[in-house]
Amino acid sequence: MQDFSIWLLIVFVLGSYVQSITGFAFGLIVMSMVGLFSLVPLEVAAFVVSVLSMVNAGTSLYGGTWKQVNAKNFIIFFLASTPMIAVGVYLLSYFGSNALHWLQLLLGISIVMACLMSLIKPKQDAEPSKPWVYFVFGSISGLFGGLFSTSGPPISYLMYRQPIALSIIRATLLSVFFVSCILRIVIMGASGQITEPMLWLSLAGLPCVLITAVLAKRYPPNIPPQIIKRIALILLLLSGVSLSLKAIL
Repeated sequence: MQDFSIWLLIVFVLGSYVQSITGFAFGLIVMSMVGLFSLVPLEVAAFVVSVLSMVNAGTSLYGGTWKQVNAKNFIIFFLASTPMIAVGVYLLSYFGSNALHWLQLLLGISIVMACLMSLIKPKQDAEPSKPWVYFVFGSISGLFGGLFSTSGPPISYLMYRQPIALSIIRATLLSVFFVSCILRIVIMGASGQITEPMLWLSLAGLPCVLITAVLAKRYPPNIPPQIIKRIALILLLLSGVSLSLKAIL
């Protein structure tokens, strides 16, 4: 059994709690805290986020939610994102071994960009976006997903601009997250990058995430979810800036 810091498990609980209340931010919270305080190597944290996010998305899709997926946009997205996930996984491995400060800087900038995109409420377009738009956003999401398992913000921003039912948007996003995590795990496995600490930490984090999610839904806070989301985004923004400065200085 591997010996992991209690602080890392607390980060899993915090990320799962915010995710359960607001519907976002698990990966961003975990990666930002790991990068800022160097709790574990970034490639280890990214793998664990992939596993735990896959379980979370799969649980949410259970029961027929997946049937509402916008299949056309889903396929276009993955035609673009799949090779970029592989590129992101490679870059994470390369920078993690050869230039950690550049990797920290890239993570910090990614967190800041993700927070800014989440803070800007997208206005619904009059017409659905063209296929090439999904292709571009799919490429960006795939790169973020491969690097840090944080593919959510770009594709979420695009989907919430579409003039379609929220149930379709939610099902499509959950399916995107689920398949993205599977692809990332498969790519890492095929390239021999999955290590024993990654597996142990995933097992240790699973009960933290599942129990916290159940308790958060059963005992929701008195604070409105939008306020919690704003607070989380501001803290994430500050952590992204701090991480970028840490890499530069």
